[in-house]
Amino acid sequence: MSAPARLRPGAGRDGARTDFLRRPLDLCALALTGAAAWRHAAAHTQQALVQPLPLTCRIAVVPTGRACGATTVALQLTGALTRSRRAPALVLSASPGTDAAADRLPFSRRWPLEEPVPTAVPPAELGPALRGSAGCGPDGLTSCLRLVPAEPGLPPTWHRARRELGHFFDTCVTEFGPLTHAELAEIAPLHHALVLVTPARRREVERARARLRRLAEALTGHPADAAVGAVGAVGAEPAALPAGTRRGRPPVVLHAVVATAPGHPLIPRLGPDEILVPYDPALRRPGPTPLRRRTAVAIAALAARAVDAAARTARGEA
Repeated sequence: MSAPARLRPGAGRDGARTDFLRRPLDLCALALTGAAAWRHAAAHTQQALVQPLPLTCRIAVVPTGRACGATTVALQLTGALTRSRRAPALVLSASPGTDAAADRLPFSRRWPLEEPVPTAVPPAELGPALRGSAGCGPDGLTSCLRLVPAEPGLPPTWHRARRELGHFFDTCVTEFGPLTHAELAEIAPLHHALVLVTPARRREVERARARLRRLAEALTGHPADAAVGAVGAVGAEPAALPAGTRRGRPPVVLHAVVATAPGHPLIPRLGPDEILVPYDPALRRPGPTPLRRRTAVAIAALAARAVDAAARTARGEA
């Protein structure tokens, strides 16, 4: 899968010269910093990823602007979930821009479906029939529907798609375009996890934090803490929510800070609910390509937090 951001001139040649050293350097880092700690962290993440869910895990991926890596994050999240859980996942491509998830997945279909599922399908076979109608990739687990609106904002068909098809899948990842504060407040309670994607630049990160604080105040009715993730903080009670939204545990809000160029980005110190997705040339390559260790760990951490949020909601935990 390719990253949406363009490399600076010469970056591709520099990456090619150093990429062959990445694996030996990773192995050295494991030896110096303690392989046991990495194994423990990986086992904890995997345990969170594969925990059983009695409901569909709903994840929203929202960019703060154009070409900041949201589509790549959404697709990588879907890949991490299907590989770990071995269960069907639905990608709702609701981004109005070009190079959206539906553009990168050739098996995607349009919604509403051009060929509706026959009404004579037995109830026991309805789930597989609907998943097949939504398009299914080579892995037999990933489906994708294109929900491109005529103008920026929430596509009117999104609500219907998630209601009619979402519960037939283990996970449902919606890739949105840039949304206003009111739109964020509308979709957040409909998901277990909301991932706000920001490029790894200081000004953009600080602006995104301000948006997250406003979102926390809108959903909980309390002044937000300085740290990101106050929406999903333990003990926070939801206030009045938009009409038609679910009540209960507020969604977990995660901040994915994506490095779109090589080097060390100059950004503020990240909080516990902020995750840096390092620059990785593998994200620009078509087809399944192994990610660098730090990139894979970051994507897996985002996916595990989302699954854990859905599990906590199902258990009725605060």
